[in-house]
Amino acid sequence: MFKGKIWLLIAAALFLAGCQDQVYENTDGVTNVSDADWGKVNDFQFTNQFDEAYGTEQLDGEYWIANFIFTRCPTVCLTMTPNMARVQEAVNEEGLDVEFVSFSVDPAYDTPDVLEEYGQDYGANFDNWNFLTGYDQEDIQELSEESFKQDMMDDRDSNDIIHGVDFFLVNDEREIIRFYDGMSPPVDAIVEDLKQIGVDERD
Repeated sequence: MFKGKIWLLIAAALFLAGCQDQVYENTDGVTNVSDADWGKVNDFQFTNQFDEAYGTEQLDGEYWIANFIFTRCPTVCLTMTPNMARVQEAVNEEGLDVEFVSFSVDPAYDTPDVLEEYGQDYGANFDNWNFLTGYDQEDIQELSEESFKQDMMDDRDSNDIIHGVDFFLVNDEREIIRFYDGMSPPVDAIVEDLKQIGVDERD
């Protein structure tokens, strides 16, 4: 069992390393993709933890930080989600107008109620953090791969879903301009990036 999990983690690392064919100015956990032609994040309209419609319409004109998670994740999400909570806390303390979006890669299990409880367990501030579901597995895989350049792989043998671990900064024109190592995010650098970009203060 232990050896199997070790090999799974190694496979995941190699798999995710291949998700990004190009690297742009990657220093200290911050990757600048401002000059890369990634295009805009595709339109989406999903459901949040309160069973409300939430998507690009609600995010229009907003800066937002996104990641991919699932509540039954036995590995990376156990680190990523509390890290995102730390980033949110730091951003909110500075009064910056930024939204946080976590896409579930296990939508069949992660209902709004499940996501609400999950967010509460990690101290998420739901005022500006939405956990999304309400789509098919194919839909989230397409969004992950086409818009965020992150491959996904469903490992049925271990009940795990291998997915990207980065935090993506999306600008007010729906373009990804930075991404950060979600396993060890440079919280101060993220806050400084937002200030340098000129993100507004929250009303």
